[in-house]
Amino acid sequence: MGSKDGQKLNIVFLGHKRVPSREGGVEVVVEELATRMAAQGHNVTVLNRSGHHIAGAEFDAEDLKEYNGFRIKKVPTINRKGLAAATSSFFGCIQVAFGKYDIVHIHAEGPAFFCWIPKVMKKKVIVTVHGACEIMGSTGEKPVKSRLHGDSVVYPNSNTEYHIK
Repeated sequence: MGSKDGQKLNIVFLGHKRVPSREGGVEVVVEELATRMAAQGHNVTVLNRSGHHIAGAEFDAEDLKEYNGFRIKKVPTINRKGLAAATSSFFGCIQVAFGKYDIVHIHAEGPAFFCWIPKVMKKKVIVTVHGACEIMGSTGEKPVKSRLHGDSVVYPNSNTEYHIK
């Protein structure tokens, strides 16, 4: 994925726990995309949650600032069940709204609830809804929160990409 005129884009990822990590599939996808986009020459930043690996502090990666060609920054997170994803996504969206980013790529439907914040500041937002096949299979509907605000919503493994007009 490159820009049409070959310029470098400033891309930021958020909504995951942290990379590098194998805490979940979302983290693997974010790491792969960030690595590949950085290799193409784009300026890539990944916003990690503050706090510790779900398996315990002994599994924390060192305090990395750069990895595989992309920058890593931490966002404030309230590390309580039910609050970690919401608070890191909220603070991440505030941070990117005022940052110099061309593309904001949010992973997971819950964190996408806050994608309106960078949209207010005229950022292009991509939302990837992981597990969308299961959501659509069980309910018959596309996930709702993401449909409301993203410029483009991607449902991996569903052969579907939903573009907002």
